[in-house]
Amino acid sequence: MIFDKYFMVIPVYRLSEYKYFLQMEEDFENMISKSWDDDFRQNNPDLVENWKRSHRSSYGGCWEFNEIIGYLKLFFMGSQVRGEYWSTKPRRKVRTRKKEFEFKAHKLAADSEIWDKSNEGILSAIEEYLSRCNRELKNRHLDLREYESLKNHINWVSVHKAKNVFA
Repeated sequence: MIFDKYFMVIPVYRLSEYKYFLQMEEDFENMISKSWDDDFRQNNPDLVENWKRSHRSSYGGCWEFNEIIGYLKLFFMGSQVRGEYWSTKPRRKVRTRKKEFEFKAHKLAADSEIWDKSNEGILSAIEEYLSRCNRELKNRHLDLREYESLKNHINWVSVHKAKNVFA
């Protein structure tokens, strides 16, 4: 049996959902503005909508999952919060449908010490670590939606005892 020390995996995106769709819209507008004037667009809304759907697919599809460039795997090491970082192979992160992930670092940012072994203390240390990771991954987007929706409902003391590498 393989020992699983991780308590949460956080996806890392190339850019935020908002920026992705903004760039997709700008790309579409640049593409059609070269050949379609405003009158043509107003008189042919179905054609514009069909081209927009086609463009979305060729641009890279939906943001969620397709724009992931890495994962932050959080774990406890004694009284510290740490996170391994896995990222896609190419150094330059661009829109792509073919990805291969590789291990990048044993810890992405400086450890966060758990000073108070209560739920609030452990949660505070996790949030401090995630904040450091966010600074480390400039111009990237940590997808904290699931973490944010679950963090106040988890018994962090139990998780710390169960998932601690040195417990």
